[in-house]
Amino acid sequence: MRQKRIAVIGAGMAGLACARELEMASAEVTVFEKSRGLGGRLATRRQDNLAFDHGAQFVAARGRPFAKYMDSVLRSGCSAAWRPPVAEDARRWDAPLEDWQVGIPGMSALVSPLGRSLKIRRGTKVQEIIPGRNGWLMITDAGREGQSFDAVAVAVPAPQALSLLAPHAPAFRQLTSVRMAPCWSVMVRFDTPPPTPDGVHRWTGGALSWAACDSSKPGRAGDGRSWVLHAGPDWSREYLEADAQEAARLLLREFSVKLGAALAPPTFLQAHRWRYAQVEQALGLPCIVDSDIAVGACGDWCVAPRVEAAFDSGRSLAHSLQSALGLATPLLQR
Repeated sequence: MRQKRIAVIGAGMAGLACARELEMASAEVTVFEKSRGLGGRLATRRQDNLAFDHGAQFVAARGRPFAKYMDSVLRSGCSAAWRPPVAEDARRWDAPLEDWQVGIPGMSALVSPLGRSLKIRRGTKVQEIIPGRNGWLMITDAGREGQSFDAVAVAVPAPQALSLLAPHAPAFRQLTSVRMAPCWSVMVRFDTPPPTPDGVHRWTGGALSWAACDSSKPGRAGDGRSWVLHAGPDWSREYLEADAQEAARLLLREFSVKLGAALAPPTFLQAHRWRYAQVEQALGLPCIVDSDIAVGACGDWCVAPRVEAAFDSGRSLAHSLQSALGLATPLLQR
């Protein structure tokens, strides 16, 4: 009897957690990722000798499964604790500062242990999934894939998952209830450090919601000159289609206003638009799956705007698909 073949669409934390669980259940897993890197919003932008964590800024573990995984990441040297000074303008955090962890040398390193043994098709965007005679077929930007799959796990933002899944089962129309906010992220390196401690600022309301000294994280330059700024959701919606360099200039000016001080000229300035950055209204389920057709979706948007929620959702979908396909559950999962 041949192995069950499963396609996982998306190589962020949810997709790789799902794929790893399925591989442990002896499935033949292929991960399709549209970009060249792994991690999704656990992202690190590299430019010449510079690197910026322009997506998720840190992770914190609350539940046992994710804490166990993060312990393994720490032992492998792919993460470290980050305890930056927090400015007075920052509000109460959802996770205590002593629980913050970051990837080494960048945030994308946090998914490295999950992806090491997986078959991952990078730079391959799945445009459509269609049922075939022997299973599900992937239509990618390069054309139709040659092999079919017994099941499909979709681990992309909810609006993108909806477009892939809605034609195949009424249950997936629930994804219309999920609301995700965009975010403009600015990566800037200054000639000299800004006149503020090498730490973190967070604001509610206004153009900026976050500013952090990226070079203050473990394994980085440590010179206080590299910063990441995140725009708030309302500003990001208003300027969603703005030119990237104009967005960067506007937010840099706002940072100067927030600090109440002039900033040194930037030696590097770039902006990235995350169209689906943060969960505002979650689905309210660990994952969503139609067992009859062995297709489902997962992501932080199922549960809450946290990296841990993506991890838990990915594992939940893997277990649901294992049940739908009659795959044995490894003892480690019981």
